[in-house]
Amino acid sequence: MSFLRSWLVFWVTLPFLLMQASSALASWGSFLSMGTTTVNADVSCAPTSGGKAVCGATGMSNTLLVDQFNGSVWSGWKGLAGTVTSPPSCASDGNAHVICAARASNGGLAVTVFNGTSWSPEVIVKGTLASGPNCASLGGGRVLCAARSSSGGLAWSVYNGSTWSAFANQTASSTSPPSCASDDAGRVICAMLNTASAIIVNRYNGTAWEGFLNIGGHNTGAAVCIDIGVSGQVSCFGRGEDTGLWGLGFHGGSWTLSQWGPWGSLGGLVGPKTSCGVITTNQVVCGVFAINDAALWVDEWNGSTWLGWTRLGLTTVGNPIV
Repeated sequence: MSFLRSWLVFWVTLPFLLMQASSALASWGSFLSMGTTTVNADVSCAPTSGGKAVCGATGMSNTLLVDQFNGSVWSGWKGLAGTVTSPPSCASDGNAHVICAARASNGGLAVTVFNGTSWSPEVIVKGTLASGPNCASLGGGRVLCAARSSSGGLAWSVYNGSTWSAFANQTASSTSPPSCASDDAGRVICAMLNTASAIIVNRYNGTAWEGFLNIGGHNTGAAVCIDIGVSGQVSCFGRGEDTGLWGLGFHGGSWTLSQWGPWGSLGGLVGPKTSCGVITTNQVVCGVFAINDAALWVDEWNGSTWLGWTRLGLTTVGNPIV
């Protein structure tokens, strides 16, 4: 859950404290440095266990960088072997391990696994990816990674704990990379923008995809979907034409449009890329940089209502990642 890219230093506020909240929303901590290594892309993070987490980014030489949070301090960035051509996406496998993946220099998927102590050697999964990947947990040691394919579809591969499946494609007419989220029930929902700037979504049920649904909207920023800690459910967000943040939820059950709620506005004047994450069951926080002051702002869902935008400050350079 890191937040801000800098050409000189990476800074992070302490949303990890929020992850430990059991009933009430916690307060925000101060910004902390993640180390002095220069990074050139947005960061991606995932929890391990006991309030700990790992993050991935790319360095100036287009190698994958990783950093570990032990619950109080960051270890500092460490470079791993291999060349990548996209920011990484990191996801928990449900067994306290973390998968970090990025697009490889040959167009495939470059992957490394953190086992709680060390990182595995890089593995390349063959493919022709037109975007960086986005990964989400299927639980039980399984992770799905997806990217936009060269034909505009959804290219995907599943890690079963030891090996990766060959990349396959779900046909679509998309204009954006996917955003994928676990539904906490062994499934993953991925969202993309179509050629009309509406969000299209598809659900992987653990063995097969259930088909794209058009959930509408007219988005002027990337689609974002998140696990909300409720079995079978996810929430998705996008920036509207009014530059405010809009969202809606999937209520679980059958894969039909009727199971999706209506769009609702969170307001704000937000940048094109939003990030949201679960605090605890049905409590969510979203982070954005505002287009009027370039500062980090957050809004929290307490299970029944959004609390309103709060300015955390610090001029941003990259995009927030929760």
